[in-house]
Amino acid sequence: MAGMDVLCSDKTGTLTLNKLSVDKNLVEVFVKGVDANSVVLMAARASRTDNQDAIDSAIVGMLADPKEARADIQEVHLLPFNPTDKRTALTYIDGDGKMH
Repeated sequence: MAGMDVLCSDKTGTLTLNKLSVDKNLVEVFVKGVDANSVVLMAARASRTDNQDAIDSAIVGMLADPKEARADIQEVHLLPFNPTDKRTALTYIDGDGKMH
């Protein structure tokens, strides 16, 4: 290496785990009465539970049990992520019959 001017390396999966992750400690909440755990649960509910991409998997993986993402809710409509709107949305009815 002493005589080398340039070293090119593909680090994908070599220097990293090749897996996305989210640090729950870095989740910031700007709404009073809402905590980071609630934000994580809402994000997991808006993620796909089947045929997950890497981002969905990382979000749902933050839950103690991935089944929590759909526990006690009835999915009404899932708007999958699209690059134009840059968002995902889920309409659901909770265990108390309230629509979100």
